[in-house]
Amino acid sequence: MRRETTALLGALGCLASACGSSAPEPVLGVRLGMTPAQVRERFAPGISGTYRSEAMDEDFALVWEPEGDGPVREARHEFHLGQLVALRLTVDDGADVASGDPMQLTDVSLLTREPTEDGVRITWLARSCPTHADEVRRRIRDHR
Repeated sequence: MRRETTALLGALGCLASACGSSAPEPVLGVRLGMTPAQVRERFAPGISGTYRSEAMDEDFALVWEPEGDGPVREARHEFHLGQLVALRLTVDDGADVASGDPMQLTDVSLLTREPTEDGVRITWLARSCPTHADEVRRRIRDHR
């Protein structure tokens, strides 16, 4: 029972941080802390596409794939205890979301932009999520 309580408190902390007042503006209509239904409803990639689910140990992801050419080439929404804690996108160089600082660090999240052969890879992570804690630390270290 103690383990479940600790996990629940960690998840609530992750949620509170993801939805905190210093979180960045939504990315293509999506904010960290959203539910899967909210992500499906509000994600605005500028082109139609389809979703599929992927299991990730105790977590899961909604992977969006475009049905044609558009500014977003792929999108992966990762959830911990039913809340969005990571967004991974590959977008065209000219997409609005592609421009900006290579790293945006707030007290609640980390957003990185990395050029690739296919455009720009955007990764947005909730800093307090236990699933992504190691990745957050690594990305902060690598960008400094």
